[in-house]
Amino acid sequence: MHRLRTVRLAALLVGLAMVAAACGGGDEGGGGGGTASQPKQGGSIVIAAEQWPECLSPITSCANASWLPWTGWQYVMPRLMEIDAKGNYVASDLLVEAPTKDNGGIQQNPFRITYKLRPEAVWDDGSQITSEDVKYTWDVIMKTTGTITTTGYDQIKSIDTKDPKTAVITFKAPYAAWGDMFGSTSTNGVVLKKSAFNGKVDLKSEMQTSYPFSGGPWKLKSWSKQQSVMVRNDKYWVKDKIPLLDQVTFVPREDQSTELNSLLTGEAQAIYPQPAPGITKQLGAPGIKVSKGAGSTYEGLWMNQSKPPFDDPKVREAFAYAVDRQGVIDAIYKSDFPELEVLNCAGWVPTVGDWCDNTVFSDITYQPDKAKSILQGAGWALGSDGIFAKGGKRLSIEFRTTAGNKIRENTQQILKEKTKAAGIELVIKNVPPTQLFQSLLPKRDFQLAEFAQVATPDPTVTAILACDQIPTAQNNNSGQNFYSWCNQEATKLMKQSDATIDHDPRKDLIFQINKLERQDLPWIPMFQKPLILAWRDDKLAGPIGDYTTTSYSGFFNMYDWYLKS
Repeated sequence: MHRLRTVRLAALLVGLAMVAAACGGGDEGGGGGGTASQPKQGGSIVIAAEQWPECLSPITSCANASWLPWTGWQYVMPRLMEIDAKGNYVASDLLVEAPTKDNGGIQQNPFRITYKLRPEAVWDDGSQITSEDVKYTWDVIMKTTGTITTTGYDQIKSIDTKDPKTAVITFKAPYAAWGDMFGSTSTNGVVLKKSAFNGKVDLKSEMQTSYPFSGGPWKLKSWSKQQSVMVRNDKYWVKDKIPLLDQVTFVPREDQSTELNSLLTGEAQAIYPQPAPGITKQLGAPGIKVSKGAGSTYEGLWMNQSKPPFDDPKVREAFAYAVDRQGVIDAIYKSDFPELEVLNCAGWVPTVGDWCDNTVFSDITYQPDKAKSILQGAGWALGSDGIFAKGGKRLSIEFRTTAGNKIRENTQQILKEKTKAAGIELVIKNVPPTQLFQSLLPKRDFQLAEFAQVATPDPTVTAILACDQIPTAQNNNSGQNFYSWCNQEATKLMKQSDATIDHDPRKDLIFQINKLERQDLPWIPMFQKPLILAWRDDKLAGPIGDYTTTSYSGFFNMYDWYLKS
């Protein structure tokens, strides 16, 4: 999985939680049996991670990896706004309240957001978290070489810090997605400690293997390729969120069979695995509990238009009809997730807001003969080997995804056979997640890739689809439009949408963007990804499972978890 959108590369990151269906251990629902025993202070647990980040920076391309926040910064870094378990924007622990028109936090002419920081909010050394830290974070995002995205932050005109506990952000124009900035699920949605970096603003080389501060419930004690160790932050100002556990250790178990076995044998007490055929049955052992549901994450097939063959719109159209989306769901997912359906909007999901017109891609069904007809009409000729060719080049496409992800590898095999029937060859060439998300995608060094993005309550897709978000060598590979889709009309609509505060006019703009995506086919939406949390119900208790279907991961509220007596 991946969390890419500012929001999204990434995720990482927010779902309108569906009721968490549970299985295993003979129980139903989340909660881990927390009502059966009194919360216990102390002890440590191990969590097995299915992917492992290459580095820890929330500002650079490191943040493309969904498992970076899940094993790192989301427990340590403060933020302004965040999203609750039901997918609503709410004030984080750092704020007195969420800005609204009624409390004067949102003002027009000029568009201005006022954030009032809690007087008691402090860093782990006891020093105050101030508006200067917010302004410093803005400077870092705008000035760091290789910043993952500046979307939204480039719309800020100034940040007033006269009051240390009030950050007044004035925008150049109305910006509807303000709730995603300095928080929510955005890839760089953090507040940094200014004094930790001596005022340096280009942090391209900082936060590679450590965080020199904490403003969250946990502190990062250590991080390496072998483990990430979180310990309690006793200086956290929200007393009922100071962790009950002394320590949580994340360990990489990137092969899913090893990951599952770590839970079954008791080596790990919790996992957040990718869905796989029969996974709920495998996790049906005594002492194991599972919560699952469709979250805010959506799976897609992403085509790179900067190079052949997907620079040809006819090839993209033919390929779309050569992909059997329903066949993938039926073969791989239906047994464990019978409610799963094909996703027919491109950048949103039906359970997060009302931004998804889930009919726009409904004409894209598996029609290999139609795919052949499109290619023939575009001058491609079917070769004796059953694969089309043009100008001496076969229609052979390199297909990448995250190596070791069994369910995606199974998907690749199905699609390889299905597209072959349409005269299109897929050559599977997978790489580790870190290489895909932190090297190949930012450099647009791929033809076709499968991975997931995250939909947030705010519907902006500017960071991942606008023309000015295409990463290049000239902009130090900054930006998340790895697919090189540049439709000027769509980009204009995205910018207009970002500046449209009223819901109904904005919804109309979003629907127009969706139709242009269908017209140009920069990518193919597959389905709303099922999310799973499994844990040792015989060892752990607390409100476990509450965040399973959010991009924060099921571990987000582990400050409330505790060991059973």
